[in-house]
Amino acid sequence: MDSGARRKMIITAAVVLAAISLPVALLAGGAWSMWKDYRARTTMQAAYSEALRESAERAADVVMPVPTLTDNAIELSVPPDKLESELQRVIRLAHGIGGSAASWNDGRSVRIVANVPSTALELFRDAVNSNVVSMTAAGDSQGKTVVQVLLKPAE
Repeated sequence: MDSGARRKMIITAAVVLAAISLPVALLAGGAWSMWKDYRARTTMQAAYSEALRESAERAADVVMPVPTLTDNAIELSVPPDKLESELQRVIRLAHGIGGSAASWNDGRSVRIVANVPSTALELFRDAVNSNVVSMTAAGDSQGKTVVQVLLKPAE
Protein backbone atom coordinates (compact mmCIF):
# COMPACT_ATOMS: atom_id res chain seq x y z
CA MET A 1 0.00 0.00 0.00
CA ASP A 2 1.32 3.29 -0.86
CA SER A 3 1.10 6.40 1.23
CA GLY A 4 -1.81 7.97 -0.71
CA ALA A 5 -4.03 4.92 -0.28
CA ARG A 6 -3.17 4.79 3.44
CA ARG A 7 -4.09 8.46 3.81
CA LYS A 8 -7.42 7.90 2.05
CA MET A 9 -8.15 4.95 4.35
CA ILE A 10 -7.37 7.05 7.47
CA ILE A 11 -9.55 9.89 6.24
CA THR A 12 -12.37 7.46 5.45
CA ALA A 13 -12.06 5.88 8.92
CA ALA A 14 -12.13 9.34 10.56
CA VAL A 15 -15.25 10.32 8.61
CA VAL A 16 -16.95 7.02 9.55
CA LEU A 17 -16.02 7.50 13.23
CA ALA A 18 -17.33 11.07 13.15
CA ALA A 19 -20.55 9.87 11.51
CA ILE A 20 -21.01 7.20 14.18
CA SER A 21 -20.07 9.43 17.14
CA LEU A 22 -22.50 12.20 16.17
CA PRO A 23 -25.70 10.11 16.79
CA VAL A 24 -24.18 8.69 20.00
CA ALA A 25 -23.42 12.22 21.25
CA LEU A 26 -26.93 13.41 20.32
CA LEU A 27 -28.44 10.42 22.10
CA ALA A 28 -26.39 11.08 25.25
CA GLY A 29 -27.24 14.78 25.19
CA GLY A 30 -30.96 14.06 24.72
CA ALA A 31 -30.97 11.50 27.52
CA TRP A 32 -29.25 13.98 29.86
CA SER A 33 -31.76 16.71 28.98
CA MET A 34 -34.71 14.35 29.56
CA TRP A 35 -33.26 13.29 32.94
CA LYS A 36 -32.89 16.92 34.08
CA ASP A 37 -36.47 17.67 32.98
CA TYR A 38 -37.74 14.60 34.83
CA ARG A 39 -35.94 15.64 38.04
CA ALA A 40 -37.26 19.19 37.81
CA ARG A 41 -40.82 17.98 37.15
CA THR A 42 -40.65 15.53 40.08
CA THR A 43 -39.45 18.28 42.42
CA MET A 44 -42.17 20.62 41.17
CA GLN A 45 -44.87 17.95 41.58
CA ALA A 46 -43.72 17.21 45.14
CA ALA A 47 -43.88 20.90 46.03
CA TYR A 48 -47.32 21.20 44.39
CA SER A 49 -48.63 18.14 46.25
CA GLU A 50 -47.35 19.49 49.57
CA ALA A 51 -48.94 22.90 48.94
CA LEU A 52 -52.22 21.24 47.95
CA ARG A 53 -52.20 19.08 51.10
CA GLU A 54 -51.55 22.09 53.34
CA SER A 55 -54.30 24.05 51.60
CA ALA A 56 -56.77 21.21 52.06
CA GLU A 57 -55.84 20.92 55.75
CA ARG A 58 -56.35 24.66 56.29
CA ALA A 59 -59.73 24.52 54.53
CA ALA A 60 -60.76 21.49 56.59
CA ASP A 61 -59.75 23.25 59.83
CA VAL A 62 -61.95 26.21 58.91
CA VAL A 63 -64.96 24.16 57.81
CA MET A 64 -64.71 21.29 60.30
CA PRO A 65 -62.93 22.28 63.52
CA VAL A 66 -61.25 19.41 65.30
CA PRO A 67 -63.32 18.21 68.26
CA THR A 68 -61.42 18.12 71.50
CA LEU A 69 -61.78 15.13 73.74
CA THR A 70 -62.27 16.05 77.35
CA ASP A 71 -60.44 14.54 80.28
CA ASN A 72 -63.67 13.92 82.20
CA ALA A 73 -64.78 10.75 80.44
CA ILE A 74 -67.67 8.75 81.83
CA GLU A 75 -66.24 5.45 83.06
CA LEU A 76 -68.49 2.44 83.55
CA SER A 77 -67.48 -0.93 84.92
CA VAL A 78 -69.43 -3.62 83.10
CA PRO A 79 -69.37 -7.41 83.42
CA PRO A 80 -67.53 -8.87 80.37
CA ASP A 81 -70.64 -10.73 79.14
CA LYS A 82 -72.70 -7.48 79.18
CA LEU A 83 -70.09 -5.35 77.38
CA GLU A 84 -71.73 -5.53 73.94
CA SER A 85 -75.22 -4.78 75.24
CA GLU A 86 -73.89 -1.80 77.22
CA LEU A 87 -72.12 -0.53 74.11
CA GLN A 88 -75.35 -0.76 72.11
CA ARG A 89 -77.26 0.99 74.91
CA VAL A 90 -74.92 4.00 74.95
CA ILE A 91 -74.99 4.26 71.15
CA ARG A 92 -78.80 4.04 71.20
CA LEU A 93 -78.95 6.84 73.80
CA ALA A 94 -76.72 9.09 71.67
CA HIS A 95 -78.85 8.48 68.58
CA GLY A 96 -82.03 9.00 70.59
CA ILE A 97 -81.17 12.59 71.47
CA GLY A 98 -80.09 13.50 67.95
CA GLY A 99 -76.38 12.71 68.18
CA SER A 100 -74.04 10.09 66.87
CA ALA A 101 -71.51 7.72 68.37
CA ALA A 102 -68.51 5.68 67.32
CA SER A 103 -66.67 3.04 69.34
CA TRP A 104 -63.19 1.62 69.48
CA ASN A 105 -62.27 -1.63 71.21
CA ASP A 106 -58.62 -1.95 72.19
CA GLY A 107 -58.98 -5.46 73.64
CA ARG A 108 -59.15 -4.32 77.26
CA SER A 109 -61.83 -1.65 77.16
CA VAL A 110 -64.26 -0.01 74.77
CA ARG A 111 -64.05 3.73 74.16
CA ILE A 112 -67.18 5.39 72.83
CA VAL A 113 -66.97 8.89 71.41
CA ALA A 114 -70.44 10.39 71.28
CA ASN A 115 -71.22 13.64 69.49
CA VAL A 116 -74.37 14.89 71.20
CA PRO A 117 -76.28 18.19 71.07
CA SER A 118 -75.00 20.69 73.62
CA THR A 119 -78.52 21.28 74.91
CA ALA A 120 -78.92 17.60 75.80
CA LEU A 121 -75.45 17.02 77.26
CA GLU A 122 -76.53 16.67 80.91
CA LEU A 123 -79.52 14.55 79.89
CA PHE A 124 -77.17 12.19 78.03
CA ARG A 125 -74.70 11.99 80.93
CA ASP A 126 -77.50 11.27 83.42
CA ALA A 127 -79.02 8.62 81.15
CA VAL A 128 -75.68 6.83 80.70
CA ASN A 129 -74.94 6.87 84.42
CA SER A 130 -78.45 5.78 85.49
CA ASN A 131 -78.77 2.76 83.16
CA VAL A 132 -81.59 4.18 81.02
CA VAL A 133 -82.17 1.73 78.18
CA SER A 134 -83.59 4.05 75.53
CA MET A 135 -84.86 7.59 75.18
CA THR A 136 -85.93 10.04 72.54
CA ALA A 137 -85.42 13.76 72.89
CA ALA A 138 -85.22 16.68 70.52
CA GLY A 139 -81.79 18.27 70.66
CA ASP A 140 -80.38 21.33 68.96
CA SER A 141 -78.69 20.12 65.79
CA GLN A 142 -76.36 23.14 65.54
CA GLY A 143 -74.19 22.90 68.66
CA LYS A 144 -72.58 19.51 69.27
CA THR A 145 -70.40 18.42 72.16
CA VAL A 146 -68.07 15.44 72.27
CA VAL A 147 -68.53 13.07 75.22
CA GLN A 148 -66.31 10.09 75.95
CA VAL A 149 -67.70 6.97 77.54
CA LEU A 150 -65.20 4.33 78.62
CA LEU A 151 -66.53 0.82 79.22
CA LYS A 152 -64.17 -1.27 81.34
CA PRO A 153 -64.70 -4.93 82.16
CA ALA A 154 -65.55 -5.42 85.84
CA GLU A 155 -63.17 -7.71 87.63
